[in-house]
Formats: sequence, C-alpha cells, structure tokens
Amino acid sequence: MDEIRASAATASLLGLREWAVEVMPTTLYFMLGDECRGACAYCTQGRDFLSRVRWPSFPINNVADRLGHLDGHARVGRICIQSLYYRGVVDDIVEAAGLLGRYGIPVSVSMNPVGIGDFERIRGAGVERVGIGLDCCTRELFSKWKKNVPSWDEYMKGLDDAKRVFGNSTAHIIIGLGESDKEAVGMIDYLYRKGIDVALFSYTPVRGGSPPPVGRYRAIQLARYLIAGGMRTGADFSFEDGRLAEMEFPEGIEYGNAFLTSGCPSCNRPFYNERVSGPMYNYPRRMGNGEIEKAIEEVKKYVRVYTSAP
Repeated sequence: MDEIRASAATASLLGLREWAVEVMPTTLYFMLGDECRGACAYCTQGRDFLSRVRWPSFPINNVADRLGHLDGHARVGRICIQSLYYRGVVDDIVEAAGLLGRYGIPVSVSMNPVGIGDFERIRGAGVERVGIGLDCCTRELFSKWKKNVPSWDEYMKGLDDAKRVFGNSTAHIIIGLGESDKEAVGMIDYLYRKGIDVALFSYTPVRGGSPPPVGRYRAIQLARYLIAGGMRTGADFSFEDGRLAEMEFPEGIEYGNAFLTSGCPSCNRPFYNERVSGPMYNYPRRMGNGEIEKAIEEVKKYVRVYTSAP
C-alpha cells in the first residue's frame, strides 16, 4: 500500500493541501480503498468524494511523517481509518494502523464486519476501537438498502465480536432510510443495552429523496443522548403510529451535548452530513446558547415534551 486518502480538512490540518476549512477536525480522518465491492443504495461514495467530503490521495509515508511533526497545539484526539469493502482490506488496515498509530494518537477503524480472528489482528496492530456501519434500524430496511455486503446477522455478530475483542464497539445508524421513530429508538436502546455505542448520521441523498426533517433528527439525537447517559431507556418514550409522541426533558443536564456529532471519543466529522450553510444536523463544535435554544425548539415542534427530574 503506497497511498492513503485523507479528508480535505485532515489534509489541511496536516499541511498536505491548502483549503479553507470552516471547522477543523478533532479526529484525523483517512480512507482505505479505491473501489467498494458493496452496492448500498444510499451510498455517497464517488470519485474522490464520500458524502459531502473530498478525499484526495497522498503517499502514506508522507502522511505518517506529517503526523510525526504535528503541531502540538492542534487539538487532535484520534485517528480514524475508514475502509471500503474489498478483498485484502484487513491487511491494509493492519499496515495503515501500524504506520499512522506509532505517534501515540488513539486509532479507530470504521469497517464492515470480519471474523473475530481478523479483529484480533487489527487490535494487535494498535487499533483501540472499531465502528461498523450497520446503518439500518431493521432487518427489512437492511435487505432493501445494503447490497453485496455481509448479512444482517453478520453485522450484528460483528458488533458483538468487536466489543469482545476491543472492549467496545460502535454501530453507525443512519436516520432517514424509512425507519419509524419507534424502530430507531428501539434499535438505539437495544444496542446500548448490549454495551454498544451508537453514532448517528442523517441520510444524505445523492440519487433522489430527502434528508430527515431537522426536528425529527433532533428528537432522535436527544433520545440517543438520554439512553446513552443511562437517564432513560427505550420504554420511557411514547409513540403514536410509530412516531415519537411525548418525551421527557430531564432538568439539569447539558442539552447542547445531545446535538453534537456522536461516535468515538474526539470525533466531530465536520460537515459530513450537511452544507456549511446548514441546516446543521451534527454540530462539529461547541454550540452557542442561541443554537441550543433553537435545537430544543426544533424538538418541541416535532414532539410533545415535559420537564422532569434528571
């Protein structure tokens, strides 16, 4: 492996390219692979792009050298190696993790499920945690959207195996693929009860369709935040015909954190799901008071809320 792709903001932070960047990443994002064997119907993978982010290629040894001379003031808490689905991907992950992870920055990998032996190889290369793009909240939606990839059962087993090997794992969930609120909250609750973290994404249409309404996404963000923090369980939410009908707003919690990018520690994925002009689905930085108030109002326009003790 001679080259690796880097997100535009990562390339700018490392001085590999000069681009105007609205919000710097707090994780350095890299990508392995040129062509994906998968044919997921919602995928935003394109030539040099994934979602709204440009991913140019660089010699991996140059990238590793820049990591070794990273400005000590750069607020980088993690390296994320994202991988496409192709033959030999585990070998490339092991090689990339060995090269990029030798400077003491924690390394995560975003990947498709593999066998437990391959997870152990990846952990041996210094990877600290793994995220897996389950994406869909139900088996039926998985069958509709995800093609030429491992099965639903293999994804669920992969999340369990990754947790067993690494002590943690993260499931990527996309809101806006046709799931009901009840299905989304139910899957989030199920995963957290298994000790698996959830990173929320909004559907980013590239071949038609629309992203989820912001108010709906905000409500599910808040539900995830309350479940993740152990403040509520899936049974505490009320639904009418599958739609969230009523939510508690516990007093005395930091609501701004509910609407930030979720995922591995230090992950902020700037503008992965949204344009700089907005609307902002996952905030990549600390929110201002006005932004928090607006986000809460967006929730209240979507669902009935009431306050309660935390």
